[in-house]
Amino acid sequence: MLNIDPSWRHIVSPDFTPYDSMDPERKILLTGADLFFPEPCLPSHVIDATKHALDEGRTHYSLANGYAEPELREALVHKLKTFNGLDVDPETELLVVPSSAMGLYLGIRICVTPNQGDEVLNIEPGFSENINDVLQIGAINVPVPVREETGFHLDLDAIESRITEHTRCIVLTNPNNPTGTVYDREELLGLADILERHNLIAVVDQDFERQVYDKEYVTFATLDGMRERTISVFGTSKDMGLTGYRVAYMVVPKELFPILKPAIFNMHGPTNTFAQIGAAAAFNDPQYANDWVELMRSRRERGQRILDDIPGISCPLPEGGFYFWMNVSRLGTSEEVRDWLIKDAQVGVGLGTWFTPLGEGFLRVMYGAVPSEALYDEALRRMDTSLRKLATIKGIA
Repeated sequence: MLNIDPSWRHIVSPDFTPYDSMDPERKILLTGADLFFPEPCLPSHVIDATKHALDEGRTHYSLANGYAEPELREALVHKLKTFNGLDVDPETELLVVPSSAMGLYLGIRICVTPNQGDEVLNIEPGFSENINDVLQIGAINVPVPVREETGFHLDLDAIESRITEHTRCIVLTNPNNPTGTVYDREELLGLADILERHNLIAVVDQDFERQVYDKEYVTFATLDGMRERTISVFGTSKDMGLTGYRVAYMVVPKELFPILKPAIFNMHGPTNTFAQIGAAAAFNDPQYANDWVELMRSRRERGQRILDDIPGISCPLPEGGFYFWMNVSRLGTSEEVRDWLIKDAQVGVGLGTWFTPLGEGFLRVMYGAVPSEALYDEALRRMDTSLRKLATIKGIA
């Protein structure tokens, strides 16, 4: 066996081979976080701006400031102020990176010293890539469980009880992926108090921030004292549909900016220049993305009514994101029910265990993943019929 960092052998990723058996003419996949895949979805003003940037020769390195092209820098400063309530100095706080995944990795990495026993708190069930980051860096992941009966909201006592002299930061995904939980101001204030008392940093993933339904969304860095100890990571894939553009951005404490900037250059260099121009166009005219929120709201409401009515299923309304976190434990394990849907309904959904072992008994159903309303309604119809059949077999119906 090759002599490599042993922690890398524990990195996990979803196994998609079970979906290979699906009928290519009938299958409907509700697994990915790529809006409307595989159909074109971006409005003409975004496409045109991207093409125009190419025609102008905007293909060289983007080296100014935090690696942001002027158009994108201006658009992000405006968005951060009006949407997030953050007044950002682009010269000292704003960094553009080629994916929120890279931003999260960098955010965690700067907090810890590899292979020295440093610990990172992760809310679980949670996004497994954040846990993979901790392992790849050579730190210790410390799970902080959240419970279904509280809507998977933060357990502040559980957080504080897991803090040791080795704890360096907490990773927070808000809205949470996969539970769809949007954290309340009160619980975030409680978390802020814990971080101040223990001198910890928050690395906050805000990828799904635009998809928030019927409640206040709080940007953690706006809370008193948190601007100086929060690394905020923002994407453009989930809220703006720019999955293939690979443009993301970070707002960081001024103290960290001159450290992270050369680290970004060393690891991957500046982000795609002409893609930044397309992203700027999206932020300057985001009405299409706001319209998508209302479309997702409609899908969320009618999907939840159908799925939550199935015997043996609990499927509450998600507070954010575009996915259901569906409890199927009365019908079988996550894998058993997933495989049943693949075979019986030709509908693919995600295993709860993709999001740590605490996801056992759940399925993540991506209602933003299908390109049309007709196909989404067909998926719901098939899932309703199939899961009711399974409930009858299990003696629940």
